[in-house]
Order: sequence, then structure tokens, then C-alpha cells
Amino acid sequence: MPNFTFVESPDSRQQTVQPPTVTLSYIASGEQNDSKVMAYAIANVPLFVTPVFGVLYRQDIKLDPIGFQLYKITVPYAPGKRDVNSFTFSFDTTGATINVKASKEHINTYPGGGNVHNGAIGVKPDGDVEGVDIIIPALKMTYTFKHPAGVITEAYAKQLAAATGQTNLNPFRSYDVGELLFAGATGSDGSEADAECGYQFIASQNATGLTLGSISSIAKQGHCVAWVEFKDNVSSGKPARQPQYVHIERVYDSIDFSSALGWG
Repeated sequence: MPNFTFVESPDSRQQTVQPPTVTLSYIASGEQNDSKVMAYAIANVPLFVTPVFGVLYRQDIKLDPIGFQLYKITVPYAPGKRDVNSFTFSFDTTGATINVKASKEHINTYPGGGNVHNGAIGVKPDGDVEGVDIIIPALKMTYTFKHPAGVITEAYAKQLAAATGQTNLNPFRSYDVGELLFAGATGSDGSEADAECGYQFIASQNATGLTLGSISSIAKQGHCVAWVEFKDNVSSGKPARQPQYVHIERVYDSIDFSSALGWG
């Protein structure tokens, strides 16, 4: 279709509030084959829109011939039907294991000698801090959505792949900024099956007022990484390996989950 054009028409973007709807309109020119124009519209018209009253999903695509090689395409958007946009929710709270190099609090030393290492755990003769593996809270969640027809496409799969490994830029469901990590999705669609997609997240709470070793008042977003830098010192006449700094590092980028996923 070398001379084909597909542009939004001047009367596009009609909206209603009750019920919430949006209608997009397009003009296609340069092609007389109905099937080709419809196929182009299906592949290129947005699957969902996000007006001020929430995410609305594409309900249909109407093709009206209005002249030679000229069509008007009307696309209504509305909340999903009752049998779609429903979801099931599963979770796993078995936690995760990490290695920590410094304790939250030093309890005692036997025989008495004081807190020589200021909470550093497993200090070796060569000064290396071995640390210890502990279990920490780690909530894994999966939302399985039943979507309207046309949402689960190759383009949408690419969009989900690009969003994987990123945290929430804005509050999402009941979670504050930075507390959710999108771990990816699995989905399917077909003419003989409902369109479904499972969205997987890892939740980790933001925290303030943390203490590691002798260092307190630490603030950390849920999916930032905290690591301890140690220094050589002398305590009570004995060589010691003590926490000097706690570094907080951002290792993930953030995106707007509602826009990227189309729900929230």
C-alpha cells in the first residue's frame, strides 16, 4: 500500500463520563481492499486509552466506506465487559535469602571484650567480613487477568517485555513508589480461548530508620540495594573491622505501571 495513509480525523476523541467512554476516529485513504484496511486498523489502533477517569479498552472497530479508496474507521473504548478484566490473585510469602555483613544490634561478646567490630558479622583474621545468610520478607504476587479481545498481541508482548525488571514510578494498587518490581508476564490469546495474562511482581517495602552495625537512620526504597563498606580500626587495643558507611544504590529503572500494563 505505497500511497496508503491512516490519520486521526478531526471529530476524533469524543468522550462521555457516565458511562465512561472514548471514541477515536480515523480516515484511511489510498486502498480499496476492505480486508487490508481492517487488518491495518486492528494492528495500529491503540488497545486501550487512559483518560482522566481510568483505563478504557477497545471494544470494536467499525469500518465505513465513504468514497473510492476512502474509509472512516470508528473505534469505541469503554470499561471491559463483565466477563473480561476479571482477575485471580495468588501470592507467595516464603521470603528470600540474602547475605548480611552487619547486624541490627550487637547483643554480647564472650568472654567479655565489648563490641570490637561494631556489629560486623564473621570477621576473619585477614579482615574479610563473611556475613551470614538470613531470610527476609519477600512477597511474590501473580495477577491473572482475562482481557478483552485484541489486547494480547505481539506488540503488547513486546511492551510487557520492555517493562520487565522495572519498578513502579507511581503508586500502584496499594504500593508506594519503588515498592513493586515487575518480574514479567505470561499470556495467550486465540480464536478458541479467552485472552489471559499473568502479571508477576515482587514486593519489598520502603524503609526508614534502619540500623546496620553502628550506623543508624538509614532510608532505603524497597528495591534499592544496601551494602556496607568496612574500615580497619583498633578497639580496646585490639584490631577490629568495623562498618564505616552504608551505601544505597539504585539498580532498576522505573516506569508508570498503569500506562505500561493497561490496568491498575
